[in-house]
Amino acid sequence: MSHVKTPQEACIKLENEKTGINPEQETKVAVETNISPTTKGGLLIILIACSFLVLVVGGYNNFLPADMTLLVRVSVVFVLLLPTIFLYKSEGRWKEYWKLSFSFLIVSIGLVVAWLVGTLYALFPGLSPSTVEGVAVLKVVEVLPIVLTILVGMWLVEKDFAPIFLRGGNIKKSFKLGLLVSPAALLLVIPLGFLGLTVSLGVAVSWMPWLCLFAISNAFYEELMIRGLFLRKYDSLFGPRQSLLLTSFIFAMLHISIIGLADLVTFSLYFGLSFMLGVLWAYVIQKSDNIWGAVLAHTIADILFVLTVFGV
Repeated sequence: MSHVKTPQEACIKLENEKTGINPEQETKVAVETNISPTTKGGLLIILIACSFLVLVVGGYNNFLPADMTLLVRVSVVFVLLLPTIFLYKSEGRWKEYWKLSFSFLIVSIGLVVAWLVGTLYALFPGLSPSTVEGVAVLKVVEVLPIVLTILVGMWLVEKDFAPIFLRGGNIKKSFKLGLLVSPAALLLVIPLGFLGLTVSLGVAVSWMPWLCLFAISNAFYEELMIRGLFLRKYDSLFGPRQSLLLTSFIFAMLHISIIGLADLVTFSLYFGLSFMLGVLWAYVIQKSDNIWGAVLAHTIADILFVLTVFGV
């Protein structure tokens, strides 16, 4: 006897046909959609707490002594390892969440590896973090171990990079949308003095290879770590709109922890602008099912940002 779809399931099926979800995925989406509001609220709190634990406490913070960094990062790994193993070995509904826990785990492992290889910066004598060249090299040394850890971890689990938007989707649409939203980056750099640049055109051009190296490294790293790993997973839990807002909030939280702003007005402005850019870049990924347009837009924003920091 054939199954008669409920109105809710019929709506899910219609939406899946629009978004390209195949029939095998339909059942999972239907199950996730039936999560109660109370459970969703609890999950939301847990996910924000996990993001804070990994990205702020175990990642970028201004409230712990530098000599405690490794200890804290290793501790975060073990805190996340236990629930990941539990969820992986569990049966039923809990099993569905193990990949989400694993995503937090591989980011935390990547941060430990980044600390361990951080001394590679010393292999480039004469470079200073107060120069464009030094900042660019330091950024590559910082993010490369984390990016490689994420890619290796995801490949071991998924055997494909499509789940993290690196492959598949509509790449032409992704780049078009990325270019379309790129001018929004001016809202971030103009308050920092972008319109008052004093650096000469010749110097700015000479900086460009280093600006691009910094920007591409940082943009790919952040898009992969914040949206590539989590956006699709959050979509299945909360829906596209809520997942867009959640990843944007976490993106803004990350940047506030990096900058460490104490002034309330500056804090609010920078958080709001980071959140807005996060929304736009997440929108690019959701509409194209591909990460590269968001990486492009993020790269342009980072080039303008570093140019402003060093050129004013």
